[in-house]
Amino acid sequence: MDVTGTQTKRAGTSLGPGHRLPRGRLLGIDAVRALAIIGVFVEHFYTTGWLHAGRPEDTPGVLQWVNEQTSSRAMSLFVLLAGVSVALMTGGHRPFAGRDMSTARRRVAVRALALFLISLGIDEFGASVLSYYAVLLLLLIPLTRLRPRTLLTAAGLAAPLVTAYAWWVMSAHRDWMMVDAPSGLAVLTSPGRWGEYLVQLVLTGGGFQTVYGIPLVLAGLAIGRLDLHDHAVRSRLLRTGLGVAATTYAGYAVVWHGLGAGADVAAAMAAPGPSSLPWQSLLGMPTDGLYATSPLGIVFMIGVAMALLGGMLLLLERRVARTVLWPLVAAGGMTMTWYAGHFAYLASIGDPSAVSFVHFATAVAVLLGASVLWRRWMRRGPLEWLVHTVVTTAVPGRR
Repeated sequence: MDVTGTQTKRAGTSLGPGHRLPRGRLLGIDAVRALAIIGVFVEHFYTTGWLHAGRPEDTPGVLQWVNEQTSSRAMSLFVLLAGVSVALMTGGHRPFAGRDMSTARRRVAVRALALFLISLGIDEFGASVLSYYAVLLLLLIPLTRLRPRTLLTAAGLAAPLVTAYAWWVMSAHRDWMMVDAPSGLAVLTSPGRWGEYLVQLVLTGGGFQTVYGIPLVLAGLAIGRLDLHDHAVRSRLLRTGLGVAATTYAGYAVVWHGLGAGADVAAAMAAPGPSSLPWQSLLGMPTDGLYATSPLGIVFMIGVAMALLGGMLLLLERRVARTVLWPLVAAGGMTMTWYAGHFAYLASIGDPSAVSFVHFATAVAVLLGASVLWRRWMRRGPLEWLVHTVVTTAVPGRR
């Protein structure tokens, strides 16, 4: 297999503005996917010590900071990348038209169904989020003809709206989040409860996973509609992402710390008796509380994702970088397999609440090494191959 993908023909050459690279797989997207799955590992392999697991309250400061910063952000990155994937499946920067677009949309729908069924299976081992991603893929299907600017505008408008909805539910209707809906494979055998399951899945499930993901997948669809094979587009993506992330974080720091919004939230939450969620919680980052009420967190992650995608696409234009980062790229091409596999592993060892950094590092090393070995013989991971086969069999057509 050619691991050089769509990159430059001459090693180490710097491309000028407007230089377009050959068509083909965008390895930088795979590299960012790998960073996202490693972020999931950070969140689920909760490191509380360097050589040996310790008590959570005794976690070293560095590890505690990494754990806090990664929580919810790996998920946000995955959601945005799902939007990028839908854009690429439907034509990239030149959206399909006519029959080709109809075929692509049906394939997105079948892919969503496959993800949903896989998610139900994973739920037997742990709490999967793929079912929420499946809903988001379906929501994107009627939007695949929109232009990038329209999609980014919609993402910007959706961020405060979806988080305000989550804040309203948690403040005034917390009972909506207590629906006792079936889970796992039991969903398929409980047709009488499908209605309540769908309401939970779309409106409140997983801490508003579907609702929170709407602006992220819209932004991902917009990014995927850009000409990501153009060197200048990649550079603008990097610069714009850094600007958005820095500006958002600076605004948050001023409001939360400088103007005292964080102190107001802490005081309100510490007050005795039941109380609604303070409105100032909408001004925080996910690290300050519930990620579902963080519009700044959504915009920040859109900026981070843009910077990561632009940076990785630029970096992987160079042959040396493609060689060094190939383990990351290989792992990024089979993240669904690793996502399901790590839940099975956690279930097999009793899903520990704490592990050592050595344990986590070993898990990442296995992820990277096994991915390289697998990709020497197979283009896709096991679950990726299964989903691809199902999609192309159910909806035949040109590649």
